[in-house]
Amino acid sequence: MFKNIIHITLLITATVFFTTSCSKDDVLEKGTILNLGGEQWSPTSVDLWLTNNFVNPYNIEVKYKWDQFELALNKTLVPVYEDKVIQIMEKIKTTWIDPYEDLAGGTFIKKLSPKKFVLVGSPQYNNGSITLGEAEGGRKIVIYRLNWFTSTDKELTQSIMKTVHHEFGHTLHQTILYPKEFIYITPSAYTSSWNNVSDYDALKLGFISSYACSSPDEDFVEMLSRILVYGKEAFDARVAEATQIYNDPTLNAGMLYDPGLAMRNKETILVNYMKQVWNIDFYDPSPGVKGLVSQVQEAINNNQQ
Repeated sequence: MFKNIIHITLLITATVFFTTSCSKDDVLEKGTILNLGGEQWSPTSVDLWLTNNFVNPYNIEVKYKWDQFELALNKTLVPVYEDKVIQIMEKIKTTWIDPYEDLAGGTFIKKLSPKKFVLVGSPQYNNGSITLGEAEGGRKIVIYRLNWFTSTDKELTQSIMKTVHHEFGHTLHQTILYPKEFIYITPSAYTSSWNNVSDYDALKLGFISSYACSSPDEDFVEMLSRILVYGKEAFDARVAEATQIYNDPTLNAGMLYDPGLAMRNKETILVNYMKQVWNIDFYDPSPGVKGLVSQVQEAINNNQQ
C-alpha cells in the first residue's frame, strides 16, 4: 500500500513537471501567456478619433464599450450606441475643453481634467428618479441616457454639460479653495436632507438649486455649472424672483435675509475667484471679448437650430 502511494505521487509529480516545463520560446510562440482569454478587438474609427482628440492631447480615457464593473452592479443599464460617441464627445470638447483652453491656456485642462469618461446609453433609474450623470472624486465622470442624444436636443445637452462643469468645478476648488467668506453667506441653510428641499424653498434660502443646499462645496459648483450651462439671464431671473418673494409680505414669512442678495454675493465671490485664482474672465470683460459663460453658451446653442 505504501509503495502504491509513492508510485502515484511520483506519477503526478512527473506529469506536472512535463506539463509545465516547455521552453520560453514555446510559450511565446503558442501565445499561452500573451493571450489570457480577454476580448479581442481592433481599433475602430471611433477609437482612433478618441485617441487623437482625448487620449493623446489630454490623457483622458473615454470608455464606451460595455464594462459593467465601471457601473453600479445592481442597476439595469445598456451600452451607448457607437454612432453617438463622437457626436457626444465633440460637444463635450467644444463646450468644456475649448472655452477653458482659450481663456486659461493649453496646459490648463491637461493638468486638471478628470482622466476618464464612461458613456452609458440608458438612464440609471432609482426609486422615483433617474441619474443622468455622476462622478468619482473628480477623476471619473459617468454620463447616462446618451442613446437619446442629438445635437438639436438642447435640454439633454445642458444636462450632460452641467454634470461635466459641476464635477470640474470640484476639481478647481479642491486644487485651490474658494474664499471662506462664501461659506458664511447662508451658513444656517445647509442641510444633509437637501433632497427634501424643493427648488422654490431653496430659492427662498438663497440657493441656485436644491442640491446647492447640501454643502458649501456643492453650493459653489452648482453656482458655477448652472450659470455656465443655463446662462446669466436665467440666473438673473432666479435672483429677481428671490428678491420679489422677499419683498412680498404675503410670501416672506420667516425669511431672515434677502435671498436674491445672498445669491448676488455668492456670484461676486465666484467671479472674483475665477479671475484672481485662475485668471479666467467668467463674464465678458469688455465689448466684443467673450468670457467663459458666453463661450459655453455659444457652444451649447451651436447646432440647436
